[in-house]
Formats: sequence, structure tokens, C-alpha cells
Amino acid sequence: MVPERNVDPAALYERERTVFSSLLRTLSDDQLHAPVPATPLWTVHDVAAHLTGITADLNARRFGDGDADAWTAAQVEARRGCSIDELVAEWDGEAPTFEAGLRLFGYDFGAHYLGDLLQHVADVTAALGRPPGRDDLALAVALDFYVGSFEETLVQAGCGAVAVSVGGESWVLGPGNVVAWLTASRFELFRALGGRRTGAEIAGLQWSGEFETLPGLVSRYPMPLASLHEQTTLGPV
Repeated sequence: MVPERNVDPAALYERERTVFSSLLRTLSDDQLHAPVPATPLWTVHDVAAHLTGITADLNARRFGDGDADAWTAAQVEARRGCSIDELVAEWDGEAPTFEAGLRLFGYDFGAHYLGDLLQHVADVTAALGRPPGRDDLALAVALDFYVGSFEETLVQAGCGAVAVSVGGESWVLGPGNVVAWLTASRFELFRALGGRRTGAEIAGLQWSGEFETLPGLVSRYPMPLASLHEQTTLGPV
């Protein structure tokens, strides 16, 4: 089990949102319309539209009709004609209410949406050919949600426990005896758990023990069919 940290994910979300918004405002038209391999139907502008749209939808309690793809596609389509300044202005306007909601619903909820933001930030920086960000507290909190999600999958599968070591931290995930061990960098595990690594890349992480069936359980999201060929070296804290 991954314990909660004594930190406010909403404050980290606000910080990362502000940094990403500043980056978006510096991009050229060509960069804003560059395709994003991790979300192959979207451009950089579309990713910004989704991040803006999800805050507006959740603030307004618009949850879609159960079709997550249609819900997010509608967020993007509704903002297709917006300039990046208009998108950032809308995001800035919706953010205080959204971030208050993250605080209200607790650590796991806040870590979830911080993780969603950081996954999309990493998607965009990779699409622009830039190195990923820093291995810091925000990434650690975001990873907590994904590690918890992996543990839920292990519980449902009933395949035994997995000992995970990452960034100087270790957890035993799942019930029963430990059947496998996994060691990875924080960023690699974050991207793998978030559906940004192929099955072969996940199997190629540092596993030991009876792990043969486990790589297929790592991500609850669809895995890409081909490698995203991302840079994986993060900056220092």
C-alpha cells in the first residue's frame, strides 16, 4: 500500500498548470499544431483544449454519458477555434474552483488529476522534442495515484504481491506473498503505468521473480503499439 504524503496535490497542480501555461504561450503556430504521438488524434493545441475542458466540465458537473473518448473529444472540438491565449485564460478562470475541488475530495483524487496533467505535459514536451521535466515532489505525488491503481489491478487479478522500488522508495503492492520484484526510475514507471509504454517496453523494465504475466497488468490504459521514443532522463530536483 502507498501511504499518503503530507502535501497538498492541489497546490502542486496549480504550480504545474502555471508553468505549462507559460510554455504554451511561447509556442509558434507550427508547434501548437504539431501532432502528439502519445495522443495520436491530438495536436499540442488539442491537448491544451482537453486540459482546459476537463476543468470546465468537472466544475459544471458535466461528466459525459460514460463514453470517456466522446467526452474528451467534445472538449477538444468545442475549443478548436480558440487561440492559445483564450484557452489559457479559460483554464486560469476555471482553475481556482477546480483546484478547490481537488482539495475537497482528498489526496487520491488530487494525485489523480495532478498525474493526468503531468502525463499530458510529458506528452507535449516529447512531441516538441524537448527533454522531460524534473524528478520532484509533483512527480512523486502523481505516481502515487498510478501505483495505487496498479495495486487495485493486482488485488483483482489475485496473482500475488509485487515489491516495487522506485526513486529510493519501496512498496509491496497487492495481497499475499511477494511473487515478483520491479525496479524502475520514477518517470519510467509513471509513463508505463499511464499507458505511454509498449508491452515490450514494460516487460523490459527491471523485473525479477515470477513476473511473466505481470507486464500486461501494469497499465489500466491502452498501451501504444509502437514506442514513443521519448527522452527519459529527468533533471535533478
